[in-house]
Amino acid sequence: MIKKVLILLSLSILLEVGGISKHTVQAESLVDLDTQNHNAALPPTTKTTEPKFPNTSTLSNNLVQVSQDIQENTEAIQAADKSQNELQVDIQNLEKDIQVVKERLENRTTILKERALAYQHSDKQLTYIEVLLEASSLNDFLDRVGAVAAFAEADQVLIEQQKSEQQVYARKQANLNKKLTSLAELTDNLKIRRTQLEKKQAEFKQMALQLEASPSHIVNPINAQNGYVHTVINAGRKYIGNSVYVFGGGRTASDIAQGRFDCSGFVHWAFSQAGIEIGRDTSSIKNDGRQVSAANIQPGDLVFFDTYKKDGHVGIYIGDGKFIGSQSSTGVAIADMTKGYWKTVFNGQVIRI
Repeated sequence: MIKKVLILLSLSILLEVGGISKHTVQAESLVDLDTQNHNAALPPTTKTTEPKFPNTSTLSNNLVQVSQDIQENTEAIQAADKSQNELQVDIQNLEKDIQVVKERLENRTTILKERALAYQHSDKQLTYIEVLLEASSLNDFLDRVGAVAAFAEADQVLIEQQKSEQQVYARKQANLNKKLTSLAELTDNLKIRRTQLEKKQAEFKQMALQLEASPSHIVNPINAQNGYVHTVINAGRKYIGNSVYVFGGGRTASDIAQGRFDCSGFVHWAFSQAGIEIGRDTSSIKNDGRQVSAANIQPGDLVFFDTYKKDGHVGIYIGDGKFIGSQSSTGVAIADMTKGYWKTVFNGQVIRI
């Protein structure tokens, strides 16, 4: 009887301890999840405890996004500069037109002054009244009245034209100056934004270096694997955010030192870091290993995409539906092949070296 009681007490204690452990693990998981989500959105801040870093995939995506933002910002600045130059040309042309108008206005002013003198009594000039009084007949008088009226109407037309042209060109000039000021402000704001983006890019690159130096912080599904896979994939990680896509790149020491790769050049170089020699273009690389089904894909396998042609792009699968490769828009980066563009062009071809 005593033995049964002891057994029941032991089971009760074990159940209570097990329940506490389960809730503790669950709470810690929620805290870790919240921390990872926060770190994925913002760079880690300095703390008294050891900071947690985003995983390499998240960091790569951040670098890709900020690089795209910088590219868009650069294009916007170039467009603003182009518009400013065009406006400057428009202003110069307008100034030439204004000069022509000024000369025309001066000529009209001279004409108006000369005609105004005709209204004044002068021994040297006949006035309009004298012209009328010297009419020889009624018909002559009426003709002269018509002529005087025509002169007066012409004078009024000249005055109205002068006022209209002055107003039109004044509005044009004010409008162009306003646009020029707005573009100057836009360019200044874009340059400020460019500085902020470059600062953010530098922060992400620094984080990438820290991740490389501290592999214990990297959430890496292939770290536990042995052999060449770990070497191949992690060799390529150092070029994330520090490379550029160049067609035919990665074939020379200079290209490699500067991070200039195309897709097959990068894959060839990454495998060479593990002492494995494969082809230098997608056509030869796909014949270097054996084909496996996409359902059995593993980290280190090569994945092919039908981009500008069949098997036009190749990358190295790293797990979790992602691959690392040199993409034309980002340089070396980690991309998700389970959604978006890469999902649509993945042709299902998987090669295991």
